[in-house]
Amino acid sequence: MTTKSEKVGLYALIDKAKNGDLTSQDILEAIKPEMPKEVQERLLIWAKEFKFWEEYAKIYHHMEDTGFYEELARTIFEFIEPKEGGVWLDAGCGPAKMSKLILEKSRGKIKKIIAVDIVLEPARKTLKELSDAVPIELQYVNLGEKLPFPDNFFDGIVANLCLTYVIDFEGKRGKEAFIEVMKEMFRILKPGGCIVWSTPKRNPIFLMNFLAGLPDMLSPIKQIKHRTFGLWMGIRILRYGLGIASKGKKGIYTFLEPTEYEEILTKIGFRNFEWRRTFAGQVWVNKAFKPTLSIP
Repeated sequence: MTTKSEKVGLYALIDKAKNGDLTSQDILEAIKPEMPKEVQERLLIWAKEFKFWEEYAKIYHHMEDTGFYEELARTIFEFIEPKEGGVWLDAGCGPAKMSKLILEKSRGKIKKIIAVDIVLEPARKTLKELSDAVPIELQYVNLGEKLPFPDNFFDGIVANLCLTYVIDFEGKRGKEAFIEVMKEMFRILKPGGCIVWSTPKRNPIFLMNFLAGLPDMLSPIKQIKHRTFGLWMGIRILRYGLGIASKGKKGIYTFLEPTEYEEILTKIGFRNFEWRRTFAGQVWVNKAFKPTLSIP
């Protein structure tokens, strides 16, 4: 039998205002002995997941100057089509690299980019390096909840390596959680708008990224001119990659084949799919559209 507590999101479980700043420690402190056991278990899982991304966020940016990450960024840059006056969402923004790509592709004529994540410090650091006039707005948002945006709001969405990582959407887990996440993406996207999102392939081998990144890790020039990680940092990032791959194999994260994703997205309403494999062959990038007319 499904209980009421299993149908609500994280914020409701801890009795905290939705989409307010939240840390793994906040979640742990919200766990009370009088809570039902299933609620305590959900919160413990969430706290562990938040901790994982809080720690990974401290070193994630070191990857962004490597050749394999630049290949991923180029693909996304080619797929996005931001128009003058548009409003875009950078979902799971991390260090806001995708927001910068949207700005660049629009030649600075975008109206607004709303960048959201559960760990915003990396994005805050990026914004400090940019002009105050840059139209990027940061919001703390958990993708495992109903999003705080109205229907048909965004002209486009970029979601780089995040949507398939949602472990719990208001009590739904695994593939079912991913379906709910994509329903939210469809809801907030304007008719005619597109989503460009990426995900690890089924059973990714992130050792390939480590090997592909060795020239960058060992390059003295890149070490001086860029933030490219050295060998030790590469090993640390590989450990996080192996953790992500393990969660995918266990079904905690949802890593599928493109045909399986298309089946899900088509049922939701998306159309006109385009796929490209990148990131040392370990990641798929997809572009899909919300039709201008509703499809029965």
